[in-house]
Amino acid sequence: MKHKPKYFYRIFLPFVLVGTLAMILFNGFAYFFTKDSFEEKIILEKQENVVQTMNTFEQKLQTLDYALNSYVHDSGFKRYINETLTVKNFDTYQSIDKQLNYISSFGPSQTTIDLVSLKGNWVINQNGLKELTKSEKDYITSHYLSLQHPSTWLKEEKVKNEIKLVKQTPYYQSSKNGVLIVHIPLKALTSLLYKQAESSPIYIYSQDGTLIYQSDSDEQAINQKIINDLTHDHQGQTSVIPVDIQGVGQYKVAYAKSGYNGWIYLTKISDSEFSEAMKPTIIGTVLMSVFMLIVTVIIAYVSSDYFSKPIRELQKFIPKMQRNEYRDEFELIGKSIREVMNKNQSLEHIITSQYEQLKTLFMLNLFHGRMNEQEISEQLQAFKYSQNWQYLYVLAIQFDHLDNKNYTRKDKDVLLFSINQLVSEIIGEEEHLTPTVIDSQTQATIFICQNSKTDQHVLVINQYAEKIQKAVKEIFNLTISIGISSPFKRLADSKLALGQGIEALKYRLKVGKESIIFYESVSSIFKNNHIKTYFPKILENQLFDAIKLGENDKAKETLHLLLADLFKNNTNPHELEVNIMRFLNDLISFMHIVGMDTLMIEDHKTLYNAISEMKTSEEIEMFVKHKIVYPMINAITERTDSQYKTISDKIVYIIQNEFDTELSLESIAARLHYNKNYLSSIFKKEFKQSFSEYLALYRYDMAKKWLKETNMSVKEISEKLQYKNSQNFIRSFRKFEGTTPGKYRDLHRGETLSF
Repeated sequence: MKHKPKYFYRIFLPFVLVGTLAMILFNGFAYFFTKDSFEEKIILEKQENVVQTMNTFEQKLQTLDYALNSYVHDSGFKRYINETLTVKNFDTYQSIDKQLNYISSFGPSQTTIDLVSLKGNWVINQNGLKELTKSEKDYITSHYLSLQHPSTWLKEEKVKNEIKLVKQTPYYQSSKNGVLIVHIPLKALTSLLYKQAESSPIYIYSQDGTLIYQSDSDEQAINQKIINDLTHDHQGQTSVIPVDIQGVGQYKVAYAKSGYNGWIYLTKISDSEFSEAMKPTIIGTVLMSVFMLIVTVIIAYVSSDYFSKPIRELQKFIPKMQRNEYRDEFELIGKSIREVMNKNQSLEHIITSQYEQLKTLFMLNLFHGRMNEQEISEQLQAFKYSQNWQYLYVLAIQFDHLDNKNYTRKDKDVLLFSINQLVSEIIGEEEHLTPTVIDSQTQATIFICQNSKTDQHVLVINQYAEKIQKAVKEIFNLTISIGISSPFKRLADSKLALGQGIEALKYRLKVGKESIIFYESVSSIFKNNHIKTYFPKILENQLFDAIKLGENDKAKETLHLLLADLFKNNTNPHELEVNIMRFLNDLISFMHIVGMDTLMIEDHKTLYNAISEMKTSEEIEMFVKHKIVYPMINAITERTDSQYKTISDKIVYIIQNEFDTELSLESIAARLHYNKNYLSSIFKKEFKQSFSEYLALYRYDMAKKWLKETNMSVKEISEKLQYKNSQNFIRSFRKFEGTTPGKYRDLHRGETLSF
């Protein structure tokens, strides 16, 4: 055989290995299943043999027993069993002998019957009629009449070659004076054996475990313990039990219990019987295995040669220089195939990506109106788009508001392309052209309707729009609104339809977020060219007043009422946009009035651009509130608090340095060039107490200090603190301290009060 390459053996050896393993497993399972089947068959056969043997034996024995029962109940028998027979009674003897011979014919061959009359003192057997001797009479009395049952099967030790059936007479009387003794030779039982049982020894045991019969005298008897267990087992009448006796070995015993006399019929089932029965099967299995192995090798060789042929052909296309660089041909071919596949995948990827990009470019050209009818038709054929439709719609999708907590404006493009993919998955492939991202704000899809009934289009489109909104909300936790154009038939009108969809989305300012707006339902509003000049000027003035006073809650409430009034009374989105811009101009003018020159807006946008990009009233309200109103209130409050702090500090300084003069709020107001009431409100707001209360408390503290640290009299102190008389000072001091100035000085003399 010509030398084969490595890849041949790579195929051949696994074939042989798998085939051999399959053959071993198959034949192994077949052997074990066959073995179990043979064992069951042999065991069943042995059981049937035992039962058949028992039935054959018992048929003879029962027939003989029933014949004897009939005989002992015969009136003639009852008469002469009590009589004395001699040679003179030959006729009677001849009649009895004839009857006994007839009855013995019902039993096994060579069965004989002895009739003994103890009262008549005679015995009739195969030797004739004779008189009983005293020893015979005593033996019969002690051995047969002493039996518990009137009819008993037994085997005597001194006569091992026969079994006896002893019947006492009279049968139903307690006083027995006669005996029928049936002698059955054991060799007569052998002739009754079931032919199939001749190959297996049969054992018969009595109820007390005595071995009655053994068909093969060379075989060892059944273990006595097993017999004892069977005699006391009252469960099954026929069964098979395993036996494991040390020194003897393992075997099985099939047995059957007689319901007639309680005998147990047994036979042994040795392992050698199973092995002998399995010999043909084992030989057949071995031969079959050898045959299957040869066939497996042949099939493996032919198959390996066949399957390796394509590899040989492939090798011809590989340069010989590369063949020595690899361990075997499979590695070489695998490497070559992987290189080809990688190149093929790269080419497919390039073609596929360009194909999708070309489709997207086609859609962008449609939406921007850059193609004529002929170009559109050619592109539809090139991209294998269906050209059979009744009506077309453009679905324009925009975000309602981008949640800054989860997304930034930089994520908008990624989100739009994700929505683009969702739309292509939700709407059926035959119902749309390629979904396209138009710009950073809008995603658009041309929806195809095959039905000519436009009233049904609204239901279908609305269902798809709701599915898209639900999917975007579940996946991205974002809300979107969808504007739907009027129906059209020419793809050349896609630009106009896209404009209608985007125009419809402007109506979100009226209906709120998560809207599905059909252009046809709001087109009458857009066609109205009249612009209302209504503007809630009173609410605007109230808002500005709340801002100037720093009232956050009031400003928030008024702003909400103002915007709600604007949205309610401006039905046209264009006039609503005009009035919102008017409100912004007023806000900017007010900012300059209150001295606020800076405004922080993200992405370096102008205020007008930021507002114009907002799609809902809630978004506009939140922006104005947090970016304009609240910052203005904070700026005014900070500036006012700083001014109040400066004035209050000046008043306190004057009090601390001029408390011992005739000091009043009027004189301080004149000095600081402020209104008296204005200074009073500022001071009270800063210190939570009036100017006069603060001055009185400060003078009281100075009085306590002078009482402790100086020897000034009460009168001098009262005069210095601008009291008109000392009594007024004493009453005032008692009001604050609960005691007079003199007593206070006595209690606190020597103490030092420091500020």
